[in-house]
Amino acid sequence: MPSLAMAALTASTRVKGPALNTLINGNTVCATRGSDVWQEQHRAGGQLWDYKMGPGHPVDPSKQVGTWSIARNFVTYCYTGGICYSYSVHGSAGGRYSFCSANGTEVVSGATFKPGNASCT
Repeated sequence: MPSLAMAALTASTRVKGPALNTLINGNTVCATRGSDVWQEQHRAGGQLWDYKMGPGHPVDPSKQVGTWSIARNFVTYCYTGGICYSYSVHGSAGGRYSFCSANGTEVVSGATFKPGNASCT
């Protein structure tokens, strides 16, 4: 029997077309994998920002970490320094999402989206 994570990676759960743009554009993705934590804001014009401790924080303020774009139903993240990753996104509206590499391997599961450029906490 497949795990829930594997079952979520079907063509029927893939977010595509206008729904993918609506999910990502202008919103913050909240995700964890091991000790890695993401609070990435998908700002206008393809700007990708890490929320960190928030705007104006004296030690660890929000800052731009790269760009994001959507093409052929994949979201691509290009981080400062030139490393780019492309993912398909799987899940159902208002629930948890998985980011999967082009070969179908799940990279991140359990991600959520918050409206706007917000903190995940």
